[in-house]
Amino acid sequence: MTVVSCRQPINPERQPPEVSLPKPLARSPVKHHMLPCLVLLSILVGDTRCPAQGITVTDPAVARVDLPVPTPRLPIVVGNAKRLFADDWMIQHSDNLTRTLHQVKKHPKNPLLTAVMPWEKPCVLLYGAVMYDPKRDHDRFRMWYLCYTPKFNKDYSKRLEKSGRIAYATSRDGLQWKRPKLGIHQFQGSQDNNIVIPGPWGVASIHFDPRDPDPRRRYKAQVRYNGHRAYFSPDGIHWSEQGRMALSAYDRTTIHWHPTEGRWFASTKNWYKVSGEEDQRGRGYSESTDFLNWSPVTFMCGTSRASGEIVYGLEPFYYESLFLGFWDRYRHQPRGLLDVQLAVSHNGRHWTRPSDRAWIPLSPLPKGFKRVKSPRSPETGVDPFNPRVPWDYANNSASMLGPVRVGDELWIYYSGRSTDHRSRPHVGAIGLGTLRLDGFFSLNAGRKQGSLVTRPLRLTYADLRVNANLAGGTMRVAILDKDETPINQFSIDSCVPLTGDNVRHHVRWKGANNAAPVVGKTVRLKFEWTRGELYAFWTGAERKWNTPDTTTWSPPASR
Repeated sequence: MTVVSCRQPINPERQPPEVSLPKPLARSPVKHHMLPCLVLLSILVGDTRCPAQGITVTDPAVARVDLPVPTPRLPIVVGNAKRLFADDWMIQHSDNLTRTLHQVKKHPKNPLLTAVMPWEKPCVLLYGAVMYDPKRDHDRFRMWYLCYTPKFNKDYSKRLEKSGRIAYATSRDGLQWKRPKLGIHQFQGSQDNNIVIPGPWGVASIHFDPRDPDPRRRYKAQVRYNGHRAYFSPDGIHWSEQGRMALSAYDRTTIHWHPTEGRWFASTKNWYKVSGEEDQRGRGYSESTDFLNWSPVTFMCGTSRASGEIVYGLEPFYYESLFLGFWDRYRHQPRGLLDVQLAVSHNGRHWTRPSDRAWIPLSPLPKGFKRVKSPRSPETGVDPFNPRVPWDYANNSASMLGPVRVGDELWIYYSGRSTDHRSRPHVGAIGLGTLRLDGFFSLNAGRKQGSLVTRPLRLTYADLRVNANLAGGTMRVAILDKDETPINQFSIDSCVPLTGDNVRHHVRWKGANNAAPVVGKTVRLKFEWTRGELYAFWTGAERKWNTPDTTTWSPPASR
């Protein structure tokens, strides 16, 4: 199982040196009274500035947050937060298995939202979020999206002005979207529109925060408009600006909630220093306790220049028991395309890419397509207004909150563009991809039996559940002691075989309907199966959720 590391993606010897240093800024809360000291502190952690724009250039030789590499705390507690097999975190050893990345299934009605209104044309992007609440009525699905509308000269050879705004759309079924007439902000002399935040032209992070005791701050937003600015709202529609954040970063910067540490953190777009080479674009890290005041940006991850890739964006989201992230891979050569991969982290700072495949793949140009260079596409010859160019041919990005859960599926809303990164203007739309519940990665066995033994575990609840597709095969599960000796009552031979495709198989043994006798003890699990895919396992009743907010994945004691 090959793992491609965020720190060493292609050519390890060309990466920034792995210098493990104390990280007091990255790990300690930012207090209001600390702000006057941030300039001095930024110097101490190697926070230098790009002279042209005043944006931090991080130096991983001085300070970085991706080291030390996290390791599991043993025994690993297995409760109702599912344990996925996105990497080898849970595995002691395995045989005859392969790890598979499962790409999203694009909805046949895509794109679902296109730039048709004057304040949207020519580009709508999911630089924002989608939330789903089945208890609501006509607006069960709510979307905050960017209308990106820069002004160009007549032949699009020169951009004259940046322009954009955040708009709001609703849907009952998640497929047919409406633009409510909100009457809040003017556009060309009329308030007959769905604009909720006027002015920004960059990424927007949108969160629902039921933890905040102030009802006026239940919704939080970060947008880029002359720097990064904070907004609060009681309802997600009426927003009040809170001023400019002390967040030194470029456009593809997003803010996320860290449920296990109880703080906000930012995945920032910054340049970083590479010894003996030109500065390279990568990702930085900053954190906050109040969404407004931020620690200095520190290096988090990047790719080597030799790889030909840039991590253009990284949008982390917590899922059950780990972080996953939308790794936006940009390759300038030969076509200036950007696709979305999946990255994995166990602390939100150290990232790996288990697969080199795109998770949200780009749609290819049709057969026989002829490239014709023009002022709109002087380098690649792909005119974004050409109707033959697929809507998501060139540049994909996903909702920064991650997927929403709809029944036993994950729905991932994403934006695509017919414009590559070397052409203009940006022409974009928004669509939907779906995935099996927990279905990001699986461990697959074929005709030859595969097996794995976990690291030492401590089961919290008696009922052991497994998400697995065994439509063509069978699986058995044994419970071992910490020394890998089978416990007779829970041996492989006594396990009732699991068959069929089920997102919540219940593991039983002959004479034992659950694992009650070993709850709270240090044990291991052994899985043996053929012709099947293993996605996740857990104990007890799974957590119920639809849209992740700041309470969804909180540890049990704080929920």
